[in-house]
Amino acid sequence: MTRWTVGSLGVHRVVDVDVALPSEAAVPAWCVPHFAPSGEEVRIAFSAFVITGAGRPIVVDPWLANDGPRHQPDAEATVTRLLDALATAGAPSDEVGVVVNTHLDGIGWNTRPGADEGWVPTFPRARYLWPAANLAVEVDDDRLVPLRDADVLEEVGLPYEVAPGVTLTDAPGHVQGHSVVWVRSGDESACLSGHLFVSPLQVADPSFALDDDPATATETRQRLLTDLAESEGLLLSPLLGGPGGGRVRPDGSGWRLLPDQA
Repeated sequence: MTRWTVGSLGVHRVVDVDVALPSEAAVPAWCVPHFAPSGEEVRIAFSAFVITGAGRPIVVDPWLANDGPRHQPDAEATVTRLLDALATAGAPSDEVGVVVNTHLDGIGWNTRPGADEGWVPTFPRARYLWPAANLAVEVDDDRLVPLRDADVLEEVGLPYEVAPGVTLTDAPGHVQGHSVVWVRSGDESACLSGHLFVSPLQVADPSFALDDDPATATETRQRLLTDLAESEGLLLSPLLGGPGGGRVRPDGSGWRLLPDQA
């Protein structure tokens, strides 16, 4: 678990899996060893964020895109282990007030096995927020049925204030309706970037595209990196391996990250 302090707010990152994969391109030297074990590999992680200090705990992107474990015999044990880690981070599952999804990319552990054979919301007292523009292209996705049946899914327009200091904002390009979560308190800020940054290569070169709309995603990444470098803010990603993010600094024609954690 990694924790950052953003003014009076806390941001915790709870990782399920962190593995090294062969890189599609040369890995910049600044990535080693924190974000990559070598110049030929990069680390990828599946994680969830918890924001504390803004009322009831807020969970962001609960292990999205890692749906494989949901279909394994030990699915119940896996989600129980992850929820125990969230509780340690200050977010017991029955105390979470809001679950924010930056977009739909798998369902992750937004739902869990129920007492019967079906699936139920993982966080029983939470509102589940999703960008309306994203669900406009995923409206019939059956993975959302347990949330719709429980009447906890809310489609929201952007920008949307989740809680004081926590805002869901438009960040287009990766997929239609993709968003990011900004955490701001005092003079400090952090951007929880959804899947805009799935590799440190996209920090080094924002045009390194793994997106539905590469040109728009490149522009969005460039804007976010510029803003964060100027404001001394944190870039935090659920998919970057190692520390999961850091402070943005210029690096030639691109950018680099300096790990920064409490």
